[in-house]
Amino acid sequence: MTSAVSGPDYDSRGLSSDDDSMTTNMKDSDVLADSIVLYGGLLVLTIFVFSWLRRLFPKVYNIRSWVEELKTYLAEDQYRFFSWLWRVYMITDDELMNECGMDAACFIHLIQMGYRLSLIALFNMLWLLPIYMTAEDSEETSYITDRVVRTTVANVPSGSHRLYATVLAAYIMFGYTMYQILVEFEWYTEMRHKFLRKPMVRHYAIFVRNIPVAYRSNISLEEFFRNCFSDDAVLEARLAVHTPSLGRIVAQREATLANLEHALAIYEKEGVRPTQKDKLLVLGESIDSIDYYTEQLEQQNIQVKRRIEALQAIVSGAQLDTAQSPEGHTHTPETQDTDFFSFNGDEAPAQLDEPKYPQSGSPVGPENPEKIEQFVPAEATKYGEGPHGSLTTATTDQGRTASQGSLALMRSSVTTAKAVAGTARAVAGVAGKATTTASKVATRAVRESVFTVAGIATSAATRAMSMLLGEDGEVHSAGFVVFTKRSITNAAKQMIHHEKPFCMEVTEAPDPKDVFWANIGRTHKDLQVGMLASFGASAGLCLLWTIPMSFFASLSNASAVRQDFKWLDNMFNQYPGLVKVTEQLAPFLVVAFNWILPNILETITLFEGPISSGKVQASKFIKLAAFTIIQTFFVSAISGSVIQTITEIIEDWTKVIDLLANTLPAQGTYFMQILLVSTATTAGVEMLRLIPIALAILRRHIGPRLTEKERSKIYVGLRPLSCPQDFEHADYTAQLVLYYMVLFVYAVIYPMTPLITSVCFVFMGAMFRGQFIYVYDKYPDSGGKLWAHYIQVMLTCMIIAEITIFGLLGLKKAVQQLPLFLPLLFITILFNFYIRQIHFRVASYLPTRECLIEDHREGAFDISTARGAYLQPSLAADKELLPETEKKDSSAQEEVAADEEMATNSGETGNFSDCLGATPYETDQARNSSIQMGLSLLSRSFFSTSATKKSG
Repeated sequence: MTSAVSGPDYDSRGLSSDDDSMTTNMKDSDVLADSIVLYGGLLVLTIFVFSWLRRLFPKVYNIRSWVEELKTYLAEDQYRFFSWLWRVYMITDDELMNECGMDAACFIHLIQMGYRLSLIALFNMLWLLPIYMTAEDSEETSYITDRVVRTTVANVPSGSHRLYATVLAAYIMFGYTMYQILVEFEWYTEMRHKFLRKPMVRHYAIFVRNIPVAYRSNISLEEFFRNCFSDDAVLEARLAVHTPSLGRIVAQREATLANLEHALAIYEKEGVRPTQKDKLLVLGESIDSIDYYTEQLEQQNIQVKRRIEALQAIVSGAQLDTAQSPEGHTHTPETQDTDFFSFNGDEAPAQLDEPKYPQSGSPVGPENPEKIEQFVPAEATKYGEGPHGSLTTATTDQGRTASQGSLALMRSSVTTAKAVAGTARAVAGVAGKATTTASKVATRAVRESVFTVAGIATSAATRAMSMLLGEDGEVHSAGFVVFTKRSITNAAKQMIHHEKPFCMEVTEAPDPKDVFWANIGRTHKDLQVGMLASFGASAGLCLLWTIPMSFFASLSNASAVRQDFKWLDNMFNQYPGLVKVTEQLAPFLVVAFNWILPNILETITLFEGPISSGKVQASKFIKLAAFTIIQTFFVSAISGSVIQTITEIIEDWTKVIDLLANTLPAQGTYFMQILLVSTATTAGVEMLRLIPIALAILRRHIGPRLTEKERSKIYVGLRPLSCPQDFEHADYTAQLVLYYMVLFVYAVIYPMTPLITSVCFVFMGAMFRGQFIYVYDKYPDSGGKLWAHYIQVMLTCMIIAEITIFGLLGLKKAVQQLPLFLPLLFITILFNFYIRQIHFRVASYLPTRECLIEDHREGAFDISTARGAYLQPSLAADKELLPETEKKDSSAQEEVAADEEMATNSGETGNFSDCLGATPYETDQARNSSIQMGLSLLSRSFFSTSATKKSG
């Protein structure tokens, strides 16, 4: 094997076998000592300063003790000056999960597992150090004089029997790691099931994507799953709707409300009504700000109310393209007569949503007045226009309650139909005295008239609705379904619901507050293209990232970097003291440059259409982990001529193993520097909270801040202290990949490595426990899903580390040891396959027996509270917003109560203004016009029937 790093005039940290000799940079011990003093001292200073500041400014460093939305009993005790470092370890896992979130508990456990692996590596160090240090002298290792390098496998001659110790240490290290993974899986499964047993709405809901056209309504989707399970299995279904215009109006209304409250605050504080220039007038006349924003808010409230009720009607389940004949048959573009489970493609069985009408010849008269009510379309009955005139809910024959809604699109036709129905009762009384044949004919004529009137009114309402909604109203092919039992939800998540791939695709629903509604309506094609674009962008960024990473890694070996950059050679010759500074600066540049990487990758991840922050964190973590492995153990391992090495790899990619085996042993000091820098900088950023404090200071002087409500809001990215940013689980979990990778590779070839990793893990455990307890909100919480992704990456890291050690043994000509090492590699691969079979699936779902136990537990969860939880924010917005001062005004509350009482007593349940926000005068006009048209058509039909009878 030939070395990828060579240079006749410069020292190199890589192992070289060109002439069966090895050279190394003699300054490893000095570099490591300087790094420990510099970054270790910085870490100790950070701990001291933080321990002092946290007691001096508790509102800054103990946010969860005074912010109502974040309060937890764990934050009540701040402990003493230094005692917090070990007292936070006394908090149990259950307390962490309940008060800080499942994600926080899983992250802490990954740190603890790293500490335990470091302990077993320290055990190996106790007997590896004397074996490596007392290796026999040889010409191959005669040049090694550095005391740190003498403790590594580099001090062992090729073919030495001491390499058996390396193989034995690898078996102990990786065998214990596999055992720990099994132990941790037991813990994770137990905690994950505890989380799934919690009374949360998300545990009763699923997310459905790529819904066929036939089921793109709330009622149709509910009926689909009711037919799959039982009539009482589904609480509700909520499809997403395209609402860009409504979203803009809601945002404008929020801004108007903020401006109005600000103007009222000025008036309350200064006693003078604020004024502003009228933008509509050329001369810009001054107008009263309070009056202006009050009028604007009233208009926007009307617009929001109209659009919300109209959109709710559309998505509720009215099949506008379905017409009903007087005989009660359903006419669609392609009439079907199929069983429920025999439909194909996007077609739905007709009987799912088929309204029931009286059959031809049903007696209608004073004896059966309820029959005339059935002339009203069934959609109206389902949504509140039934025999009792209720606008809230209507109960079906099975006793279940249908979805609430005003059904704005059908209001006009329903009003007309009810008016005709009232007249038809009188006609029916006369017709009842005639012959039976005449009664049947009259009944059919009345019914035809009713449907003619309803069709005309519906057509007019549809055109009006189209003008009102504009670009809003398209029902997306995705939504949420909430079930009544955990067992049914658990089954629905794991079932195949359609014969077409990706059709009716079901996944676990995120928390209602964590839904990314902008991505809910993306089509399957759009998502596939987005995933492809995300992969391409990530790969391209990884290649571009190699350039700065290669340069920073080269700076760690000043003698090698001179080969590629002559200007650095000249500068080092002129200022020799810069060599030491550069070698200390290199790992800091790597860590600092990687701080901007998560923001870039998060933007790329959004191409994939994630529906929650948990999905974003998971996808971003995978990308960050790949960057860590590639950039750290491929690019950073290149300690010699960067350009020359990359060229050789492009020519023959099989040289990667030789390269890693050749350069990684000599890069142990550099990687320990990176770990120290990463730990120290993370401590400074997290514990001292310099960035949040700076943003809070700016927010205190920038933006609206007259009232407490204004001061507590985020303004152009400036956050007050009471609103801490969410913890970036993906970013910090990806950093742990670096710690684990360094430990796996260097625990057996650089035995001093676990000294650094153990200290880092112990400190990070205390630091992050404190941050979760005192600063960060427990939400959003994915339920520990990132832990499962991390274990999968960890298994890959184990295989990469073992392959690297195998290559090193080959480079060391360990002919006798290589056959003994191969079984470990095979065992790890088999363990990888074993652990991926069922362990992750078992932890993902709550067992059926436990689901049934929770379903029968009394008072476990009131499922009725889940109704409306997955209604998208634009549709869930308040139909009327008032400023805070008006909400507190008791007189205003009395007026609202009086208006509600008048509306209730009036009995006008079918008010057209409820849908479109029309005035009472406009409502009366519409109602009178509908009644007149209905009476005219009914009279025409009745006299036509009489004429037919006479001619007969």
